[in-house]
Amino acid sequence: MTTAPAAPTRRLCWIYPDRGTDRMRDKEWKHVWGIYREVAREGGWALSLHKPEEVAVDVCGPGGPKVYLDGERVTPEDTVFVTSLWSLPHHTVDVCNQLYLYTILEQAGFYLPIPPHLSFIANDKAATMLHLADSPLPQVPTVRIGTGRDTAQRSYEAALASLSYPAIVKPAYWGMGMGVCLVRNAEELKGVAGIASGADTALVCQPYLGEGINDFRVWVVGGKPHTVLRRIPKGASLTANLSSGGGMEHVPLPPELAETVDYVAARMPMPYIAVDFLWDGERFWLSEVEPDGAVGFADSEQTEREQRKVIADRFAAYADAHRQFLNRKDAIR
Repeated sequence: MTTAPAAPTRRLCWIYPDRGTDRMRDKEWKHVWGIYREVAREGGWALSLHKPEEVAVDVCGPGGPKVYLDGERVTPEDTVFVTSLWSLPHHTVDVCNQLYLYTILEQAGFYLPIPPHLSFIANDKAATMLHLADSPLPQVPTVRIGTGRDTAQRSYEAALASLSYPAIVKPAYWGMGMGVCLVRNAEELKGVAGIASGADTALVCQPYLGEGINDFRVWVVGGKPHTVLRRIPKGASLTANLSSGGGMEHVPLPPELAETVDYVAARMPMPYIAVDFLWDGERFWLSEVEPDGAVGFADSEQTEREQRKVIADRFAAYADAHRQFLNRKDAIR
């Protein structure tokens, strides 16, 4: 006899400014969102995706703020919002709305497993590095430069005096390996900065660590290392992102990473984060932190089973943290 899954008792609502194409939506649903929804249902969650404009707030009504999601009243007791900041180039017009909405939801008393201030820090590569300045492992040396209508004046060059070429140049707050370029000199950097100015995006410039750099992603659940994914770039690719065709294998936690993982978990206390490291063949470098690092794009049934375990434990950690949050609220009433 099989046991029916528990009926959903809580809502897990991703704020997601969906501006994807049909092709993008199909791919995301197949490899990420569809799996998330199945696993969430098994854990007693009703998972849904919502654009920022679906949230309305009665700030001054009697009895405190009232929040409506697509016309339906939701409360801190029955709903958890996942508030990761989306800032890919097609999300530019959504950034402001997300920033304020996430802050409003926090002020309205909702539990947010990705607190707005940590979401904002983790979203920008330079901000992350400043926040984690005392990391036991070194961070990739980084210079952040702005781009815009005055980019042709090259005023950014003063900050690049210590940068050696070739260098990796990439948007400061995009993702999925988008926009990562290899430049060999200042003139090539000027060209990349000029293109970036069309999207008004800041750039980070880092030394090129060499070909075939492996990426180690450590999923941290409940403050402890959970699963490690070694991501391998495909061919001449500059990134190992699974969404761009990189290979993968689950491996034990390299002992060199343990202290830094604990440090990051303490500095960015959330029920779930993904901590990324680069391996250049000789040493590890702390690369970035993703509070909503996707688990998906499995290349085998075994990998999918392992990934579902990560997702299930993530949602269980959210449930535990939500209960603790509500208990603390009750204790101070």
